[in-house]
Amino acid sequence: MNQSFSGPILFNYVWWILNQAYGQGFHRLYFLARDGYLLREIAQRFCQRFQLPIECRYFYCSRASLRTPSYCLIGKEAEDLLLQGGYQVTLQSLLQRADLDEVQQRQVCVDSKIDQTDPGRLLSRVEQKNICEALKNSKIFRRCINEKSQAAYNNAIGYLRQEGMLDQQNVVLVDSGWTGSMQRSMRQLLQSAGFSGHLIGFYFGMYAAPKDPADGTYFAWYFNHTGATADKIPFCNNLFECMLSAPHGMTTGYCHEAGKYVPVLLPAPTGEDYRRIIQQIQDILDYCEARLHQISFHEFQPVDMRRDTRRRIWRYMAHPTNSEAAHWGKFLFCDDITEGYHLMLASPDQLNRLKSYSIPARIVRRMLCRPTQNVMPELLWPYGTIAFLPRWKQWWYRLNIYVWEWLRYTLC
Repeated sequence: MNQSFSGPILFNYVWWILNQAYGQGFHRLYFLARDGYLLREIAQRFCQRFQLPIECRYFYCSRASLRTPSYCLIGKEAEDLLLQGGYQVTLQSLLQRADLDEVQQRQVCVDSKIDQTDPGRLLSRVEQKNICEALKNSKIFRRCINEKSQAAYNNAIGYLRQEGMLDQQNVVLVDSGWTGSMQRSMRQLLQSAGFSGHLIGFYFGMYAAPKDPADGTYFAWYFNHTGATADKIPFCNNLFECMLSAPHGMTTGYCHEAGKYVPVLLPAPTGEDYRRIIQQIQDILDYCEARLHQISFHEFQPVDMRRDTRRRIWRYMAHPTNSEAAHWGKFLFCDDITEGYHLMLASPDQLNRLKSYSIPARIVRRMLCRPTQNVMPELLWPYGTIAFLPRWKQWWYRLNIYVWEWLRYTLC
């Protein structure tokens, strides 16, 4: 599976990154954790094979580790980031994003007049909107955010400085992509510490336009916010991130010990989850090692390679077989910055949720969404769940998702 799907897609992506970096004279790339772990491993093999004068560094970070120390710098934007939507939004997850302890959570809820009776219940869109508005009006919530941010700031800046980012004119980042928020947070922190250089980011895909020209330059390999809708419809960024799984836990922040700044990590995956990640990494690296001996670095053909990537994404992400969906569906994913939960990408147990993905059901749900209704969790990889249906049923659900996604990207 890795030989025909993830291996070729990641190989093409890294080849593009290094071709761009080499052509523009960049000599150091920062691969951002954790999506950058496997990308860096592939890139290092490219550099060794072709003697490329590019240093590939691994930079421990996460949305949480970069955003938390920046909240005290960005005012209202901090609240907007903390109160974003997600696949599994609860009152508890919203409060945990600000790293509030139980006492602080109770204080904030009292100040905001929020009922804390069932904090783990999934929130409807209406409930989430109302709670977020209440939190934005809470002075205690804003004070807690600012205190947590200021406490994290010095160690974060120390780590950035230690890794050499403040000493360069061009800081080049490599990641999976999607909205550009990591690069923006990085710029806000670096700028506050006196950085006057330029940030450049290489990404697989970008759904959103850069928020501010000051955040630097964004390059995307497969699609960007103005790119073809047909490239976004079959693509599942959740599955892509699982392809890039790393064998260590999320970076929650930084600390200073034994004379250096080090990342603070959540526990690494264990048991079968860990073995699955290690096996995937090894399979992809084996594919890349073999392929590297079949090419010359300067044979890079972007048009042909994008066409090949597009074909594989349509085949494996949008039309997986039952066995392929079973394999990839076992990978665990969380979209929340707290990593407060992990869900399987796809499984037969999720088939009952597919009815809500028909276009009439979506329209009714959006029009009649009520605060007290039961909330059905979103599927992380709908095409993967569809693969567990009998083949004669699959076409109907795929068609509904194709049309809905086309409408979403075209009209929004």
